[in-house]
Amino acid sequence: MDYAAARELVRLRYELRRLLVERPAGAEDAARLILARIEALVATDAEEAAAVAPEIARWQVSLSAG
Repeated sequence: MDYAAARELVRLRYELRRLLVERPAGAEDAARLILARIEALVATDAEEAAAVAPEIARWQVSLSAG
C-alpha cells in the first residue's frame, strides 16, 4: 500500500468515527459507502486486507446496533 492509500485509509477511519458519533441523517448509508471504499483500498494488499477485516466487521456491528 502506497503512502496516498494509507493516508486515505486514515481519513476514512476518521470519517467513520465522526459519522457514528454524530449520527447525522443518512449516516448509516454514508458509513456503508466508506466501508466499501476501505475494502476497495485494501483489496490489492493481502496483508492489509487481513488486518482490516476484523475492523470492518466491528464497524458493521456498530452500524447495525445504532
